Amino acid sequence: MLMEIIWIVLSLLCLVLGILATLKSGFSQSYTLFLLALLALLMFYLRYRTRKKDSFNQDNKP
Repeated sequence: MLMEIIWIVLSLLCLVLGILATLKSGFSQSYTLFLLALLALLMFYLRYRTRKKDSFNQDNKP
């Protein structure tokens, strides 16, 4: 659960920094921050899905 929170916070931070960098320098200088935001969001989703799947499997063990 903690790692999911870290990934979502990192995603939001990269998104905010990307927006600020785009306003200051343009998209060509800040697109990597948007890519990092997407990657962190993907990691959040994968961790979330894995945790839910493991929880479901634990509950259904005989």
